[in-house]
Amino acid sequence: MTKQSKKFKYKPLSLKDIIREMKQNIDLMIDLAYSAIKFGSKELADEAYKMEQRIHELTFLLNFQIIQAHPRGLDGAKKLEPLVVMGYAIDKISDALSDIARVIYINSDISYFIQLFSDISYVPKPIVKITVNKECSFIGQKRKDIHFRSKHGVDLIAIHREGNWLFERDQNVQVDDILIVKGEIPPIIELKKLCNDLEPFSFDIEEQEKEQILDLENLEICEKVEEIQRNYVLITNISETMIELALAALFFNNEEVAEDVLEMEELMDGLNIALEKDLLDLAKLVETPRDLTGIMRIVFSCELISDSAAHIAENILKGFEPHRIFQQAIRETSEIVVRETLSEDSYFKDKSYNELQDKRYRRGFHIIALKREDKWIYSFKPDFLFEEGDLLIGLGPLETVMQWRRCVNPEKYKD
Repeated sequence: MTKQSKKFKYKPLSLKDIIREMKQNIDLMIDLAYSAIKFGSKELADEAYKMEQRIHELTFLLNFQIIQAHPRGLDGAKKLEPLVVMGYAIDKISDALSDIARVIYINSDISYFIQLFSDISYVPKPIVKITVNKECSFIGQKRKDIHFRSKHGVDLIAIHREGNWLFERDQNVQVDDILIVKGEIPPIIELKKLCNDLEPFSFDIEEQEKEQILDLENLEICEKVEEIQRNYVLITNISETMIELALAALFFNNEEVAEDVLEMEELMDGLNIALEKDLLDLAKLVETPRDLTGIMRIVFSCELISDSAAHIAENILKGFEPHRIFQQAIRETSEIVVRETLSEDSYFKDKSYNELQDKRYRRGFHIIALKREDKWIYSFKPDFLFEEGDLLIGLGPLETVMQWRRCVNPEKYKD
């Protein structure tokens, strides 16, 4: 894919709108980038690239706003420092995510390696583009009234309309809108029919039997692949989690979560060195070592992501006060990030991740990560069991935070 440059046209946006759009775009880029390499989709890789370009534009706008603010003296500079760091970090994260997605262009077999090195017990839900055509019943309805998750079994991540990305739940669906949806294959196919989208998918969303590139009958190769798989799963999960935690720590001014991010970054350094060594060892055993270049680029990009997330966390711990825009965002947000430890009498104790999806326990909260003794856990299989002493980091609505805390640690939060 050839990069196309175009002249930047200044379109004034408020700092609040710039920050909101940067956060929304980076969240979507994570899904697009990893789906592109998992399912071998150049179309999703192209969308990730377009989003990277938009984040570059937003970074320019952010810098213009900062320059126009004319900070005077040390106090003025300190107030703007968190904005500078956030803009730089998100810009670098978008570069890395776009590089991950574009691996599909340099290594057409990357989806084989991704499936080989990924956690075989976890099959990610595909992300697809569905076009809304005439006579679709959704036309004219608000996004929030369609109930994509409860009625149609898919998550609507965003709407793409005439080159713009729309995330607001009050948006009306229009003819020719492109819906970016994530879900299981059967409901995705049904939604495509409801939208009268007759075009074939740009890639196979059904699992296909792929030609074996590596000789897995070779015991030495098989053992090396198992070692790579363990570290690859950790590296991709940690880097993705670090983005979410770093931004949560920034927006909620949470120093404890920022410290967690730096702890993860130290872990990432060791994992990257180990994985790079294993890939070099594997390269000696295979017929075409260049087949491994895609994985090496992905791992390198994950390290850049973790470094950028750590940069945000370091800024928080240096004692810089949140910019008034962040303070305003905190006041206006309906969400909060919290850390809580499972007590002996916890309602979460000995329950599976699947059981905790029940609204009695979940209370609208999403568990971002968990620390058990000295081990961080970033993704949860349905049968994963929670234990006493587990440290949970959760993100959820303000109005139910005390209910969630009481579920996790009843003794600490007695009425």
